Amino acid sequence: MLDIDFDSVRNNHYDVSLFASGYESRCIHVPGLIAPNVIANPFVFGFTEEAHSGKREQNNEFYIEKWRLEPIPLSGDDERPIYAHLQEKTQSLTRPVRILIDYSSMSRLWYAAVLNWARFATDKEVIMDFIYSMGRYEEEEENSMVIREMVSIPGCEGRAYRLRESVAVFGLGFNGLAALCVLDRLEADTVYAFLASPGSSEEYVAKTRRINKDLINNPKTKAVLPLPLASIETCYRNLAETIALHRPDGEITFVPMGPKPHILASILVAMRFPEVACLRVSGAPNPADVMPAGGIVATRVILTGES
Repeated sequence: MLDIDFDSVRNNHYDVSLFASGYESRCIHVPGLIAPNVIANPFVFGFTEEAHSGKREQNNEFYIEKWRLEPIPLSGDDERPIYAHLQEKTQSLTRPVRILIDYSSMSRLWYAAVLNWARFATDKEVIMDFIYSMGRYEEEEENSMVIREMVSIPGCEGRAYRLRESVAVFGLGFNGLAALCVLDRLEADTVYAFLASPGSSEEYVAKTRRINKDLINNPKTKAVLPLPLASIETCYRNLAETIALHRPDGEITFVPMGPKPHILASILVAMRFPEVACLRVSGAPNPADVMPAGGIVATRVILTGES
């Protein structure tokens, strides 16, 4: 896994691409910068939830006009059709498979499904380029999330039993009260936290610390790691080093509630170490618009048939 620049993405050719059409304006930022002729089999999935909220209808029209694609309806809680689409379009290939995933506004179940397909459903080498458009958020002090579900992301279930200690690693975002509720449910012995710093703006770094001050100051919290939003490679390395001492006999659970690059880094750590779990904490949809801030995070993950 390594950081790459967006120009290398635009100059590449892909066998399959996955886009998402939701209610955020940034849904179409990255696809607007890529020429359709570099992708053999593009797909766009449209959330069945909040189908008429925000910029959703305009986003659908963009994909129809530029990409000649009708969004495929799919729930954010359902990733199963993604496996079938990937298998259908790649089974005849006799070389490494190249896939582009714009996960800027995508359900984490969807982009985790691409990784799980590469891990378990094919014996080919798979080169996956994950692209994220940094966002500019509506000015709310804190997102109010009522927790609907708290489950392991498929492929990131961790240990089925508890050993000496319970360790929770929180990725901090704008859901401070929800993070505290999860901490209370986990009853962790040791807590670590990480946040995007540098992030998309200095204002968001200060806001994240302010919203999560109770978790940051919790006596069980041993360290708060500032990790760059723009480098998943750095995040992955630091998170793996943080949990290294706890892996032999600890029950380790990642709870990423911050920006999606940090969620992807957490998923990759959990997939690399089978004793580590990664939770998906979900609530009712909050159709607040997120505008593209201009920055793009690009990450390449390569899995071989033996991975």
